[in-house]
Amino acid sequence: MEDLMLAVVWLGFFACVFFGWYYFLQARTKERMELIQRDKDVSEIYAKREFRIRFPWLKLGMLITGCGLGFTLTVALMLNPIWEKFIMRTDGLVPVALILLFGGISMVVAHFIDKPKN
Repeated sequence: MEDLMLAVVWLGFFACVFFGWYYFLQARTKERMELIQRDKDVSEIYAKREFRIRFPWLKLGMLITGCGLGFTLTVALMLNPIWEKFIMRTDGLVPVALILLFGGISMVVAHFIDKPKN
């Protein structure tokens, strides 16, 4: 029974991907046909552009730095004294907070190193 459910889930996933791509191509074709009927220059609109992947180092780095800083301050300064008395020790949470903090800072630095290349 579980194998059948797993097969149905995978079949549904691939059907969604296929039909999503199909309707995308169908809509693009309709749009191009409308442009041709109205005597618009299709080649100018759909010209091949240079494809370049730009990773958002700065945005992601600022997000992770903010999360790491907030997590560090929350765990180390506020919750640590409370949790040690009543609930549990937080020795394992401080390194995670520092990893987030310095990982975010390194992403911001990577943005500024990568910026002159672009």
